[in-house]
Parts: sequence; structure tokens; C-alpha cells
Amino acid sequence: MIEFDEAPKRRPYESVVPLINVVFLLLIFFLLAGTLQPTDDIEVDLPVGQVDDKRASEDVVLYMEADGFVYLGDRVMGAELAAYQLRNFLDDEGIYDVSIKADENAPAHELIVLMEGLRNVGVREVNLVTEQSE
Repeated sequence: MIEFDEAPKRRPYESVVPLINVVFLLLIFFLLAGTLQPTDDIEVDLPVGQVDDKRASEDVVLYMEADGFVYLGDRVMGAELAAYQLRNFLDDEGIYDVSIKADENAPAHELIVLMEGLRNVGVREVNLVTEQSE
């Protein structure tokens, strides 16, 4: 009888599919667990404050640039009339809390006029958003 030599044992093929599955599961987990915040439409340099209150009311955010103009989305308004122009919008949406992201170089008088106007049209709380100091 003829005896044949046994073939050498081959190392089993290691699949990378489980590793790829783990990577994709981690990717999905971080996408779901992380909070994504849209970028601001208007670029403003926030004033420095004691508290980092960037998470104030996000329902309506008004932006005031250094020139004193107020922005909401694609609307551009003067500070003295902004609240009155937004009255119907705020009433229709049932919004009573507003955040203001004002540039640190915005005129203080214009900011005060805007805040008083918002109070006059029924806004209960106005948050002035600042950056926390070092």
C-alpha cells in the first residue's frame, strides 16, 4: 500500500468582517449619541461673561451685529423695530423665550432698545448669550 504524506496544516483564514462590523457599530453609536448643532448663520464675537450660557433658549435666536442690525434667519431689521416686526411670528409659534447673540462691539443702547421691545410684545425671558472667560 502506498502511503502519502499528509498535507501541512494551513492556518485558518482570518476574516476582517467582524472588525468592520464593530467599526461601523461604533460609528453609528457616536452619530446617535453625539449632539450636532447647526452653525450660526451670522458671525458674531460674543462678549465674555462669568457663565457659559450658550445653551440658553434655542427656539428663537436673534443675532445683533456690531452695526446694530438684528437678524433672524434671512430677516434683517433695525433694533428699535425688530421686536414689533417679530410680534406675529412669536405669537404664531407660541414662543415666550428668546436668546440674543450680540456682537461684543454692538451698541449697548441698541441692545437695550431691542430687549425692551421684546418685553413689550410679550416675551417673558430674554437671554443674552456670552462666552465663558478663561
